[in-house]
Amino acid sequence: MYKKNKIVAIITARGGSKGIKNKNLINLNGHPLISYTINYAKSSNLIDRTFVTTDSKNISSFSLKLKAEVIKRPRYLSGDYVINDLAVIHAINFIQKKLKYNFNYVVFLQPTTPMRKIGELDEAIKHCINKKFDTVFSSIDYKPFLWRKIKNKLKPITFEPKKRKRRQEINDINETGSYYITRKETFLKFKDRFGKKISNFNSEFHSFLEIDDQKDYNYIQQLLKTNIPNKNKIYIPKKL
Repeated sequence: MYKKNKIVAIITARGGSKGIKNKNLINLNGHPLISYTINYAKSSNLIDRTFVTTDSKNISSFSLKLKAEVIKRPRYLSGDYVINDLAVIHAINFIQKKLKYNFNYVVFLQPTTPMRKIGELDEAIKHCINKKFDTVFSSIDYKPFLWRKIKNKLKPITFEPKKRKRRQEINDINETGSYYITRKETFLKFKDRFGKKISNFNSEFHSFLEIDDQKDYNYIQQLLKTNIPNKNKIYIPKKL
């Protein structure tokens, strides 16, 4: 709780995955992938309850071991093309109607982003509530020069190659996907994580790294074995 606002974390973790089988439970440097996110949410001083919404019995069992609360995710919200926002809305309604628990803010986290800075989430929550934003999302100051391939032809989509700006002149930012802090009522009204009054929170760079396929997994696995996490104060879950 922060300034009389009750806050819940909702972690979306379905069982199916294309790039890596059983991805959310894959061993990442001695810990199941989802444990990085559950333990990070539970390390917050401001989050009151942590929920995992999933269609998987194995993910449910493991989440309960970590003392997260589990919401059974319906099959119609568990397909490859279902956006996570719909699963979060289902979870919000479940918490309110079935558990009879009223709250003010949702912290939406995705388990595919394992590297987050210690204490950053609480600072982002304070930023959201103190400034009265509808939504705050994690971001990094990253300025890619992006091209898109259309029918074997390349087209620039974020810049003009012949009028190339210096990086110092570009004010673009990137969502990391690490976390989204949203008013509960905003989520229910707009049916997604974004309201009208939106802000970003400048995150530790490594929260940009996400595990979608085997190459991502291999890279982050090696990275976690270095001194980089300790040097950058990255949260690492405790062993069971």
